Amino acid sequence: MMHIFSSITSTQNSNLDEGAFVPKGIDKACPRATWPATGKKRASVPITEEQVRGIFHRYDTNRDGLLSKQELKNAFSSLGSRMPGVRAWLALQHADVNGDGYINEAEFDKLVKYTMKRGYKFN
Repeated sequence: MMHIFSSITSTQNSNLDEGAFVPKGIDKACPRATWPATGKKRASVPITEEQVRGIFHRYDTNRDGLLSKQELKNAFSSLGSRMPGVRAWLALQHADVNGDGYINEAEFDKLVKYTMKRGYKFN
C-alpha cells in the first residue's frame, strides 16, 4: 500500500513550483490553485467624487439626511474598506464638526473629501 501513496505524491509534487514555500503542517502533495486563478489582473478604476456622494446617499437607509456610524460602516464596506468599522469611526472623527455622532448635510462635503483622500477604486 505504501507504493500507491508514493506514486501519488511524486505525481502531485511535480505540480508544485520549485522553491515554493509550504507552511508547516500542510501536505506538500496537496494540489493548489494559483492566485489569481485566471492569472489575469483586473483594471482598477479610481472612484469619482460623484460616485462617493451617491454611495453615501444610498446608505442613508432611514432617509433622515443624517449618516450614523452604522450607515457609514455599511457604505465603507461597499467601497471595499478592509476595516469598515474603524474607517467609519475615523470618518466621524474627521467630519463630524458638531460632535453629535452623525454626518449632516453641512458636514457631508468634508466626509466626501476625507473619503476621496483614501483612494478607493472599483475593480
